[in-house]
Amino acid sequence: MEGDHEKRQRAGGGEEDRISELPEALRLQILSLLPLKSAIRTGALSSRWRGLWAQRWPDPSSLCLCLPPGASAAARAEPLAIIDRRGRRRMDFFSFSFHSGQLTQPDLKRCVEYAAACEVEVLHLRLDGGGGRGSRGGTRRPGMLAVHFPVGSPRLARLSVRGLNVTASANAMVGALEVIHLHSVPLTDAALRRVVGACPCLRELDLRYCRRLRRIDFTTVGAPNLRSFTIVDCSRATDLRVPVVPRLGSFRFSGAFHCSNILTATMGTLQHLYLCSGGPETGLPPTNLPSTIPRLSNLRVLTLCSIALQYVSVFAAKTVMESKLCNLRELHFLMFGMTNSNLADIYSFLKTCPCPQLERLFVQLPTNTRDAFTENFLEVAEEEPPKGGLENLWLVKMTNFKGHRNEMQLVDFLLRKASCLKKLFLIAPKEDHPRGFRKIQSDVLPNFGKTEILLLERASANVQIVFSEPNDPETQPLHSEVFVRF
Repeated sequence: MEGDHEKRQRAGGGEEDRISELPEALRLQILSLLPLKSAIRTGALSSRWRGLWAQRWPDPSSLCLCLPPGASAAARAEPLAIIDRRGRRRMDFFSFSFHSGQLTQPDLKRCVEYAAACEVEVLHLRLDGGGGRGSRGGTRRPGMLAVHFPVGSPRLARLSVRGLNVTASANAMVGALEVIHLHSVPLTDAALRRVVGACPCLRELDLRYCRRLRRIDFTTVGAPNLRSFTIVDCSRATDLRVPVVPRLGSFRFSGAFHCSNILTATMGTLQHLYLCSGGPETGLPPTNLPSTIPRLSNLRVLTLCSIALQYVSVFAAKTVMESKLCNLRELHFLMFGMTNSNLADIYSFLKTCPCPQLERLFVQLPTNTRDAFTENFLEVAEEEPPKGGLENLWLVKMTNFKGHRNEMQLVDFLLRKASCLKKLFLIAPKEDHPRGFRKIQSDVLPNFGKTEILLLERASANVQIVFSEPNDPETQPLHSEVFVRF
């Protein structure tokens, strides 16, 4: 808006910006009537509005309280004294993080009620060091602190809870809540349905390590405005149904695939899909994933682990079906191994699920230093690489690249087939070498391996081959958060 206004000023001899000329007190009054998200966006009006939203409530308008481990009794009492001194005045953001044994249930309830009285729009509650698997497992323990939903603030838009139990009332309604993040929360199936059912404006739901969940299914209560849904290692869930809603654009799943119908072919709005089995030791039962993924016609970013890739590739190779990944722009493979069969899966996927608009390809390789090609105990028929489909590919990045045979074959194929390739990043893992009392790190990929790569045939004369990690955000995958260790 500011740019258009300045253009009019230059063209029309200096038109007056009346809204930016308002007194600051009046501008603060306007900001006080807006939700936090809208108030922040007013910074685009002009420099006089930029950052003003942070001053619309009495100082401090945001409160972040943190109790370090081993805090004394006086230090543990200080957060409650701070909220008493500030009083119950409007506030945008309230965050409280503490460790096990530092807070009682009445103290936690008092803090939550204080946040509700101040009509906060963003509430973060975090308990660290809950003991055993509970700190990252979402398993309920005797005497565990709990938060009762709804938390009370009628303006609450974002809620994040970690390490605490969450209970929920039936028939509750929280009209403004748009984002819910639950981490290591021993939530029951019924409580999850009540929470989702109470939030008609819910846009983003993130569930991580909530290992008390058995059935993640809230299709009966509906989530009409849900746009992003993430599930990470809710390992006891044996039934999962991704809701078919008109605006769902992103679904991320990491963990064991226990259920048969995760996705439905009617999810035509899905643009971002992340599927990872959780590690090389887990697999897929009979599932509808292979038949559904190639039919997601609006998909633009796809991340698959090597196990999900295997199922999709095998099914697509055996079934005559039309792939509709015509809008896919970015593809990310998370490879737990790089054997002959893994390379064949990559080739099979690119042949049977052509992606004519693919621009960016990321391959995360395993970190083991042994060449998987030499460890194949069974004869695996080599898959012929695809003959085309990479005409728009301009960026390839392979991490943990060690120059093993199958890795080199993939590099050779990409260099020969990607006629518009501009940048190829081959990032080798580091290994430690003792030198006296110090350790130095060097690339696993030797110099002669780099020389061999530089001599490979190339379809694009302008391609740059880089062996160092780039700092450019453009070279990072959109699904940069990987939920498993390599």
